[in-house]
Amino acid sequence: MDKLEKFAADIDKNVDYFKKLLGVGESFDIIFREFKIGRRRAATFSINGMTNDILLTNIYADIMTYHPEELNINTLNKVFYHRLAHSQVKVVDNINDTLTSLLSGELVMFIDEETQAIVIDARSYPIRSPAESTIEKVTRGSHDSFVETIPFNTTLIRRRLRDPNLRCEIVKVGARSKTDVAVCYIRDITNPDLVDTVKDRLNSIEIDGVPMAEKAIEEFIVGGSTWNPLPRVRYTERPDVAVVHLLEGHVCLVVDTSPNVIILPTTFWHHVQHVEEFRQNMTAGTFLRLTRLGAILTALLLPPVWLSLVLQRHLLPETLAFLGPRDPGIIPLGLQFLLAEFGVEMVRMATVHVPSAQSTALGFIGAFMLGEFATKVGLFGNETVFYIAVATVGTFATPSFELAMAVRLLRIALLILVIFFKLPGLLVGLLGAFIILVATKSFGVPYFWPLFPFNFKAMKDVLFRLPLPNKILRPAVLKPQDPDRLEHGPQKPPETDDEKDQ
Repeated sequence: MDKLEKFAADIDKNVDYFKKLLGVGESFDIIFREFKIGRRRAATFSINGMTNDILLTNIYADIMTYHPEELNINTLNKVFYHRLAHSQVKVVDNINDTLTSLLSGELVMFIDEETQAIVIDARSYPIRSPAESTIEKVTRGSHDSFVETIPFNTTLIRRRLRDPNLRCEIVKVGARSKTDVAVCYIRDITNPDLVDTVKDRLNSIEIDGVPMAEKAIEEFIVGGSTWNPLPRVRYTERPDVAVVHLLEGHVCLVVDTSPNVIILPTTFWHHVQHVEEFRQNMTAGTFLRLTRLGAILTALLLPPVWLSLVLQRHLLPETLAFLGPRDPGIIPLGLQFLLAEFGVEMVRMATVHVPSAQSTALGFIGAFMLGEFATKVGLFGNETVFYIAVATVGTFATPSFELAMAVRLLRIALLILVIFFKLPGLLVGLLGAFIILVATKSFGVPYFWPLFPFNFKAMKDVLFRLPLPNKILRPAVLKPQDPDRLEHGPQKPPETDDEKDQ
C-alpha cells in the first residue's frame, strides 16, 4: 500500500487508503459511512463505542439537507462554517494528525474534490463516576477523586482553580499508543524552565506505547538511577491535592487512562504529608504529621536497631538488659526477621489479588500463620513477630505507597547488613541511606530540602502544620515567578509573537 503524505482531491484514493490502513471489514469496530452532500460524495470514518450516536445522527441529518445548487463551489467551507453547529470541529490537511484524531475517537469526514478533511470531536468517553480515593481517604472533606478519562480529570482541576493562567497542554507519547498526557501548570507562577524540561523529556520518549500509563511515563522522565528506591514524583488521586501543588509552582501530569496524577518535582517531605492534616486545626494537624514521621522512622529503624543490640548484648546498658528473647526459637534471629518480612509481603500481595469478599478471611489466615501458629511451633520468637508487626503498621502510615515500599526495602537492606556485620553494618547502612537521600534530586530539586540544604522557615513548614494565613510564600526551591500567594490583581495575558517582535 502506497503511503500518502497529503490528501488527494479524489475521494476514492483517500477512502481506499484509510480502509486498507484501518482494516475496514476486518476490524468490526471501524465504522465507514458513505453519503452525499448535495451532489458531492462524502464519507466518514469513526470507531464504534467511542462516539455519541445521537450527536452524529443530528450532524448527518443537518448536512444532508443541503440543496445541490448551494454547493457548486467551496463545499468544505460551506459545510464547516454554515452547517456544522457542533463546537469542536476542525479542518485538517495532514494525514498523520487525521489518523491520530480518528484513533482517539473523533469522526473524520472526507468530501470529494477537497484536499482537506473535517474532524468532529463527537466522542463519548467511557467513564466511571468519581468516587472516594482508596488511598488518600479523609474524615472530613471532598470525596471525589480522579478517574481514567483525561477531560474529566482536567475538569476536576479547573473546578477548583478558576485561573485563566492555568494551562493544560497535550503531549502525545508513544509511536503506536499516542497516549495523551496533559502538562498542567499555572503560567505566571511555575518556573518556565521546569515546564520546558518536562515537555522536552516527554517529547523525547521513543517507545511504541505506554500501556502502564503514569508509571511508564515516570520512568522515562525522572532521570538519574532507575535502581534508586526513593520515589522522585508523587502520585495523587485527589483533585484538591493536585491544585494545592499547582498553586505552589509544581507541574502536574494527567495521563489518559490513569486515575493517578503525577506531581513533580517532589521532596521526601511531600510523601509524608496528608490532606487530613489540613482538614484539622493546627494543633491536631501538627500532631498527625509528627506521628506520621515517627511511624516512618520506627518502621525503618526498630527491627534493625533491636537486632543489632540483641546480637551484641555486651553493648547494652543495664537499663536495657531486658531486651532480647528468652527463647530465640529454632531459626537464627536475623533469618527470622527476613522470613517474617517475606511472610508479611506475601500476605499483603495475596490480599490485593484475591476478591474483596475473601480478603478479610485471608487476613485472619495470615495473622494465625505469622503470629500465633509460627510462635507456638518455635519458628519465630514473640518479639520478632511484635517488632515486624509494629514496623509494618508504621510503613503504612504514609499516604505514599511508593515511599512505603522504599522504607521496606531499606529496612530489609539494614537487616541484612546487621546479620553479617552487626552494629557496624547498621551504622554503615544508615550512612549509605542518608547519602542516597542527600544525593537524590527530583528535576534538579534536592530530595532532602529544606533539611539539606537547610532552610529554617521551610523546615518549620514541613515539620509543623502552620496556620494557612501564615503560608504566604511559595517554596523557594521551585523558583516560582510569583514568590508569594498574596493577591496581585488581574494578570496580563501572554504576549503574542507579533507583539514580541514589535
